[in-house]
Amino acid sequence: MGRPPCCDKVGVKKGPWTPEEDIILVSYIQENGPGNWRAVPINTGLMRCSKSCRLRWTNYLRPGIRRGNFTTHEEGIIVHLQSLLGNRWAAIASYLPQRTDNDIKNYWNTHLKKKLKKQQAPPRRRPSRQPPPPIPP
Repeated sequence: MGRPPCCDKVGVKKGPWTPEEDIILVSYIQENGPGNWRAVPINTGLMRCSKSCRLRWTNYLRPGIRRGNFTTHEEGIIVHLQSLLGNRWAAIASYLPQRTDNDIKNYWNTHLKKKLKKQQAPPRRRPSRQPPPPIPP
């Protein structure tokens, strides 16, 4: 039942991608187009899982992706759409076509959620500097 695993996990490289691997993946996609991801590691000789190849292309190497700081306008769109749609990051990303759903989700969880909580929390009262009451004998 379900889909078979994408690879047998034996001899599959994990960890950061090298620039050489990126070049191999980009040149393969430029020649063949993004499509059959299971064929990518076989046809390129990359010792990577097909899912890893797909995510690397989708989130980092695809042309037109905007990486880096979010503008205040983008932040406003994310906050508004997250209040309407919840954590449906792909749906939110469709309104910001240069950003990936993964990038938006990570930005929400590391920056925006905390920023909103800080804005909504009532100001903390400082304890008064009065000495404690004397202890009765």
